[in-house]
Amino acid sequence: MNQALEFIKAKKYPPSTQVEIQNDGAESAVFQQLFQKWIIPNRTSGLGKTHTVGSVAKVEQVKFDAESLHVRPEMAAKQNMVDDGSGEVEVWRIENLELVPVESRWLGHFYGGDCYLLLYTYLINEKKNYIIYIWQGRSATQDEITASAYQAVTLDQKYNDEPVQIRVPMGKEPPHFMAIFKGRMVVYQGGTSRAGNNEPVPSTRLFQVQGTNDKNTKAFEVPARASSLNSNDVFILKTQSCCYLWYGKGCSGDEREMAKSVSDIISRTEKLVVVEGQEPANFWIALGGKAPYANNKRLQEENLSIVPRLFECSNQTGRFLATEIPDFNQDDLEEDDVFLLDVWDQVFFWIGMYANEAEKNAAAVMVQEYLKTHPSGRDLETPIVVVKQGHEPPIFTGWFMAWDPFKWDNMVSYEDMKAELGNNSHLSQITAEITNPKPDVFNANTNLSPGPLPTFPLDMLMNKSAEELPEGVDPSRKEEHLSGEDFTRVFGMSPAAFSALPRWKQQSLKKEKGLF
Repeated sequence: MNQALEFIKAKKYPPSTQVEIQNDGAESAVFQQLFQKWIIPNRTSGLGKTHTVGSVAKVEQVKFDAESLHVRPEMAAKQNMVDDGSGEVEVWRIENLELVPVESRWLGHFYGGDCYLLLYTYLINEKKNYIIYIWQGRSATQDEITASAYQAVTLDQKYNDEPVQIRVPMGKEPPHFMAIFKGRMVVYQGGTSRAGNNEPVPSTRLFQVQGTNDKNTKAFEVPARASSLNSNDVFILKTQSCCYLWYGKGCSGDEREMAKSVSDIISRTEKLVVVEGQEPANFWIALGGKAPYANNKRLQEENLSIVPRLFECSNQTGRFLATEIPDFNQDDLEEDDVFLLDVWDQVFFWIGMYANEAEKNAAAVMVQEYLKTHPSGRDLETPIVVVKQGHEPPIFTGWFMAWDPFKWDNMVSYEDMKAELGNNSHLSQITAEITNPKPDVFNANTNLSPGPLPTFPLDMLMNKSAEELPEGVDPSRKEEHLSGEDFTRVFGMSPAAFSALPRWKQQSLKKEKGLF
């Protein structure tokens, strides 16, 4: 450690430079990613393809040693665990801004329309220690969110200000929080478990299950559509008549076992096991029909040693900054910023609806420099895929758990879409258009100084096949070759307003106006 500090001083690094210690044989994936050829026992070199010797069932499992966390604080910090979750637990729900004890039958169930306080008590050398978890649902009111923070302070005072307070946004449950529920934790998108609730319960619900043991498993409700599936995971589809356990090709035996356990508290009916690729017709009918989903072969056939990394790019402070976001999910994607998602064999360039042009340009240059200067010697031909908010393809959304394509206000809800279409036979086609657009792609060597597209009179573009179009016209972007005046006259809106529409609606308007 002293040698490292001396090295920093000699190289004139800032005194605030963070030094992270890596032990031989226990290097983090982010550290390994800095080296082009990092060799791990039982693994091949390269982009992280791994091979397990023997069957999964025969792999030796290392027992979790809770006591070691107290004598080895570095281990506790690395695993983000104070113990194995076997301490005492009390849970309250916020109702009318007050704390109401949660009935035992609802323990482990968390509803997006509620806020909860959880008091966890554990012993170290016979001394009681406390943690107050403040779980806040995504659909909870602002008053309830404020009340949950206030009630946490009041509860803290009852225990002489000794508890550690941890705010838990929905979808970002830390490992220790999940360990408390022993692999039987279920998170619902909305609703509540409070008495007297009159909200209708959906007849069909889909849950994505992630986790390999009783300390890291949870089931998270996702939109009940085929596009929510992911070959990497197990899903539970609950319908009025039965309950399906869907096994993606990329899931492990441990994940399947944990899904069986958590499914028992989602549905008491018999579970029908469905293997990806062998689904019965009723399975797809319950999901509104087949649609594209994240089923990349790489997800199915390989265990990645490369960890996906998300960076937020912003110039709100007056200068352009890129900040890495650990343990990311969809809620981290801000509409007024640009984000980079590095999954090693490609980098996604996500553009928020309200991101400004300066951010877009600076981020585009930065991602090229990121690849050029990466210490592992990245391939400069690595594709950089441009993804626009609201039009994310499955190859992007598959890296996020519980992705909701209708999260943002400009998106049409699934129910509104059905009402507007009035024909369920078109739903799969519309879902496919939303989840599988053709993103733009560039790489580290691409010249990023494009000029404006040439404009042409409307009659040279409308109702013309690709062969009939003037030279220089992109057949898939005819509308962008219109003058501003012609564009507004044809579509009845500005180009900016048009680009904010969902992709399926843009395509519909283009067909209607003869510009598809």
